[in-house]
Amino acid sequence: MPEVAARNAMPEPNHAPQLVASTPRGSTIEAVGGDLYRVCDGSHHCRTVPGLWQAQELAHQAELKHLHPEQLP
Repeated sequence: MPEVAARNAMPEPNHAPQLVASTPRGSTIEAVGGDLYRVCDGSHHCRTVPGLWQAQELAHQAELKHLHPEQLP
C-alpha cells in the first residue's frame, strides 16, 4: 500500500532560481521560491530577502553605494 500513497503524493516543487532582473553592472535578482528573492552583485555576493520590492531596493542601494548586498542593512 505505500506505493499507492507515493504515487498520489504531490510532486516536489522546482526550487531552481528564476532570473527576474539583471542590471548593466552585473547585479541580478532571482526568485527562489515563496516570496523570497536572491540579490547578487557582479562578484556573486548574494543576500536573500522577502519581497520583490525589497530585492529591487537592495540591488539599487548596493550599486549606488558600491557595496555588496550582504553589507547593507
